[in-house]
Amino acid sequence: MLDRREFLKAATASAGAARFTTGGLVLAAGATGAGIALAQEPAVHRFKFGEFDVTVLSDGIINLPIPALAQDMDAKLVTDLLAERGLRTDVRPGAINVVMLERGEETILVDTGSGLNFMETAGKLDDSLEIGQIERELITKVVLTHAHPDHVWGVIDDFDDSPRFANADYTISAVEYDYWMAEDRVDQLPDSLKPFALGAQRNLSPVSEKTTMAGDNHEVTAGVSMIATPGHTPGHMSVLIASEGEQLLITGDTFTHDIIAFEYPDWHFGFDMDHVQAAATRQALLKRIVADKISLIGYHLTWPGVGHVEEAGSGYRYVAGV
Repeated sequence: MLDRREFLKAATASAGAARFTTGGLVLAAGATGAGIALAQEPAVHRFKFGEFDVTVLSDGIINLPIPALAQDMDAKLVTDLLAERGLRTDVRPGAINVVMLERGEETILVDTGSGLNFMETAGKLDDSLEIGQIERELITKVVLTHAHPDHVWGVIDDFDDSPRFANADYTISAVEYDYWMAEDRVDQLPDSLKPFALGAQRNLSPVSEKTTMAGDNHEVTAGVSMIATPGHTPGHMSVLIASEGEQLLITGDTFTHDIIAFEYPDWHFGFDMDHVQAAATRQALLKRIVADKISLIGYHLTWPGVGHVEEAGSGYRYVAGV
């Protein structure tokens, strides 16, 4: 007999691959232009950061079209760069790295993954939690960097629409919440983004009474704060952890590619809602990260997305590893 997760996966598969478009770009659930499905198995990566135990949990993978990596640049220039670095030139397999922080009686989850309604290759957070022997009920706080599907569609249970993390309080940018939850938002958006708004409203509404609206430098708890990093979405925020003299930044979707986002931060990522603001945010954040020697975890960087940034000539480069 299928358990409910297997039932939902089967139902999603039988309905066919979902397709989401924005700015002329297409996201196809579990498929690429070459017809090759890429996936990442559920996984758990743990390390210690000061007084925090940090766990990165895989929610699977999101396959991005190559034009999305640098929408304003010549396609051959981009594919030549990827080929030179030994990377795929037909599709960008972006990991989905959900972070959990533990300290004492606090267990904080940063973003909730995709659930099972977004992409066939995603929605594996529950499986990763099971591998890590982590019970949902132990999570006391959920911090949301922004309200795109792969970050908030895991807020509610796919089976009965109840909050997946029943004992948690929630925090999200007030700007972000107000943008997606506006009554007329769906009507204002192009058809490609209407599912994003509908999904945000469906997932955020059941936890609205338990949600704190945050501004820049909002303190979630001692040593954990949210900083405004807008551009990818209007109210996008990153999460800064400070402990024992060290800093770790969970960057959400500020940096979405191991090479391009760091070495060419001015290139426009196709799914940034405000390209100019997003590029300015990357530039400013890179300067801060290097100056303050901040480690980082990127939501879509190659699993498990943990690393740091170094100066490289007149620019920067990302170096993977704790």
